[in-house]
Amino acid sequence: MRVKTRNIRSRRKIKYNLIIIFIIAISALQFWNLKAFYKEIKFELPKNLFKSQISLPISEITVGKEIASVNVEKADALESSGTDDTSTTGTAKAANATESTETTLAGSENVFELSDAQKKIILRLMKLPEENIVYAYKAYPETGYPDEPNWISTDVVSVVLKDCGYDLMELIHKDMSEHIEAYPMDKKGSKNLDKKSDFRVVYFQQKFFQRNALELPVDFNPDDPTNVLQWQPGDIVYFEIDPENPGKDVAGMVSNHKNDKGIPLIIMITKDLGKVSEVDNLSTLKVSGHFRYPYPELNQ
Repeated sequence: MRVKTRNIRSRRKIKYNLIIIFIIAISALQFWNLKAFYKEIKFELPKNLFKSQISLPISEITVGKEIASVNVEKADALESSGTDDTSTTGTAKAANATESTETTLAGSENVFELSDAQKKIILRLMKLPEENIVYAYKAYPETGYPDEPNWISTDVVSVVLKDCGYDLMELIHKDMSEHIEAYPMDKKGSKNLDKKSDFRVVYFQQKFFQRNALELPVDFNPDDPTNVLQWQPGDIVYFEIDPENPGKDVAGMVSNHKNDKGIPLIIMITKDLGKVSEVDNLSTLKVSGHFRYPYPELNQ
């Protein structure tokens, strides 16, 4: 009986050993197959995975607090200008501006009196050419507004209006916060607002006036008295430099003076001009926007 039991155990042990040997053989065969047919595959992220597919326009201002300053040479890459260097500074005096803004603006038989807001704006505007303001871009992460005489074209508009009680930095940030879908954030390349710099970006500033100011004709016709009356001192004007890139538009404001053909002069600053100047650009450059701000009241 014991011998029989011993034989049964011996056969079971042999059977288990055979099963183990079989499993080991199968495993070894699979390992050999894997080693024989293994091919290393490398996976790399595309180099352009995080590169924008949109060709972003070059603005005259680079958004971001990390930029402390840009000299005139770098500003040339940020703002392209084709402005006429013909300047009439020297003939434009603040005293004359004060006297003329107290009178009425006439065009043939039509007479249009300037509002109090327009008079205040034009008086401040006419002082700019005498203030030795030069063209250069600098970011002002603390104040937003330039605290030294280094300006870009949109600063002419924003600083003049601020000095007359209209804080574009606050106004534009509020409007962008409440209606961000109305602003061309794709041109900026980011949906993040920057209160201290957005108001200086030309296409954001222009969009704000399209939404909140009186939008006026972009063509000046000296032979049309009605059209002439629509171009008043203190009006805000944007000039198109590159039709494919609205970020290169430049801003200016209508002066209280005209050329010998009766066409209003423009007070503005560009790299070509080098400083705030009174120039005859309304007849030489294409106007992309013409606005009056604040929106005139009916009783004015």
